Amino acid sequence: VEAAGTNKLTVTGDLTIKDITKPVVLDVTVNGAGEHPMAKVPAVGFDATTTIKRTDFGVGAYVPNVSDEVQLRITTEATQAPAETAAE
Repeated sequence: VEAAGTNKLTVTGDLTIKDITKPVVLDVTVNGAGEHPMAKVPAVGFDATTTIKRTDFGVGAYVPNVSDEVQLRITTEATQAPAETAAE
């Protein structure tokens, strides 16, 4: 994980599809951070995007009639485990 500007991160890792693993880079936007209103624990929300080629992962059916490039978008919220769970 590397800083990439205000509320921006670059996350590098491996993606496996159909037993084929390739490196990917996610462009991440941190949407907000603070206390979760119901769980009362620290929380952060973010969006991440990247573009992959289906053929790189052995999913090339119907190319070029169906686009080889696929944009992945991940939207999620992460919360810290409650104190009693975190200690276990």
